[in-house]
Amino acid sequence: MATRKLGLGLDTGGTYTDAAIVDMESLEVLAKGKAQTTYQDLAIGVLEAIDDVLQCEECERSEIQFVGLSTTLATNSILTGKGGKVGHIGIGWTPTPGFRSGADMDAYIKGGHGVWAQELAPLDTNALEEAIERMKGEVDSFVVSSHFSVYNPAHEIEAARTIKERTGLPVVLGHHLTSQLGVPERSVTAVLNARLLPVISEFLDGVERSLKERGIDATILVFKGDGTLMSIEKARERPVETILSGPAASLMGAKLLSKEDSFIVVDIGGTSTDIAFLDDGFPRISKEGATVGHWRTRVRAIDIWTVGLGGDSHVVPDQRGNFKIGPERVVPLAVASVAHPRLRERMGATGETNYYLPVERGTAKLSPKEKEVYEFVRANPLCTLEEIRRGAPEVYTYRDVVKHLKDRGFLQMTGLTATDFMHAQGHFTRFDVEAARLGVQFIAERTHMTVGECLESFQQEFVTRVGEEVMRKIVLDESGEMPDGPGFNYLLRATVNGNPGSSLVLRTRLDRPLVGIGAPTPIYMPPLEKRMDVRVVIPRDHDVGNAVGAVCSKISETVTAQVYPNMDNVFYVLGPFGSTGTYSHVEQAISSARRQAEEYV
Repeated sequence: MATRKLGLGLDTGGTYTDAAIVDMESLEVLAKGKAQTTYQDLAIGVLEAIDDVLQCEECERSEIQFVGLSTTLATNSILTGKGGKVGHIGIGWTPTPGFRSGADMDAYIKGGHGVWAQELAPLDTNALEEAIERMKGEVDSFVVSSHFSVYNPAHEIEAARTIKERTGLPVVLGHHLTSQLGVPERSVTAVLNARLLPVISEFLDGVERSLKERGIDATILVFKGDGTLMSIEKARERPVETILSGPAASLMGAKLLSKEDSFIVVDIGGTSTDIAFLDDGFPRISKEGATVGHWRTRVRAIDIWTVGLGGDSHVVPDQRGNFKIGPERVVPLAVASVAHPRLRERMGATGETNYYLPVERGTAKLSPKEKEVYEFVRANPLCTLEEIRRGAPEVYTYRDVVKHLKDRGFLQMTGLTATDFMHAQGHFTRFDVEAARLGVQFIAERTHMTVGECLESFQQEFVTRVGEEVMRKIVLDESGEMPDGPGFNYLLRATVNGNPGSSLVLRTRLDRPLVGIGAPTPIYMPPLEKRMDVRVVIPRDHDVGNAVGAVCSKISETVTAQVYPNMDNVFYVLGPFGSTGTYSHVEQAISSARRQAEEYV
């Protein structure tokens, strides 16, 4: 019997880590698995998902030849400020007031090149050596970002050589990560990349080691934010390119599973809903580069609309029974009750749904007040805010301290979520159904509804919110801006029939289908067919669409070479190739640019 060529796709999402084994020739999903994402060490959740999917008796481990990995590690590390310490040296430019490179130490020295790749000033080697000497004992890596280095990287290369001779530390060069102009954004991209080097290396080491322990000897590929793959060696060099790899994987997985070429993917996960377009088989790419938090980068990534609307989004009703869903993420009651069997008893005794739980982490960086609150919660898990106030009486600003600890990942809060409503409705039974029903019952009593009315009201609101966010993405893409205000938001809800009893009835029709990825999509997306006059596609294996996309995409590398004429009918070829080429005929210049770009890629 011929050996099959199998691929193992892995995706670490905000709540769950998914795994899928795919026949790489037929592109059929043979097995799938899930595990909860473990933020303290993502590799743990990845390995649990691998072990889950390997229970498939029809799949031989020796047949797995490719492993595709999509990870939130880069995005989460940037948002939380994790990573190594970085020294940044800018050459030939000075930052504008208020500019932040993201580095721990900065120096700006003379040198750099001009728009025609000509040297504007010699590299100031004395200033370079002084900067290296000042930084070398304080940082884990260096970044060098020179003015117009995408056209002439000579000063970046010379500085990198000196840094390696003096320190032996890793050096990231701005022109290696992007061929786009914009030295501030290029510098930020390089700094973020340098900061991620130790983080991604440790993660990939763990994944490699564990795969070998499980008898899987396969080529490991890592998903990039533009919907393509790179080798694990390249991922170690360029971890910043994995920004937004999860949403990109969902888009490519949706393409494969739905067999559609032009559509809008709606990926409803545990933490967020991601919405993106595919046009004739290709994802829309962000023109400005990926933005993560307040960092604008030059990382090539898909154009994605992300909103805090998912299975773990906190659900809070008002007195009229209207539901506010998200963006805060909490631990669902059904999930928390499995890990803490006392939860239902506590809920019955207190009538509360919000309890605090500790996350095991080192407390060295906590202030005395933060440590006092954290230690109280660790000794008394499932405590209320009032119990924290009484247990830490010296902490007068206990509300602010609790919020700060929660934002930094030291505490978690339980609460009623969409996951609980789905358990109460009978759609899911993976966790504690009774805890979910008890939480819904509390809400029904407070809003003077029956449990059935409460479930139906929430269902309609979640459907409305999904349709509303699809419309926001369309408005933003096609108008270039996102208006705000009560009137606009009312009209937006009207486009998806989200204002019951309104005298305003709008008819909406989309020019392409909606493709749903993620476990909740069969529950919340089909009603949009009638509301928005659109075809909704929920493909088979939609619940592991990201993992499928992570292993079934293509390896890709891009570079830009530009041909410019000057006043003397001489044509310049500009790009990150070293010296500038000049040609008397445009055909020669284009041919040279193409050849150099092909060699570089």
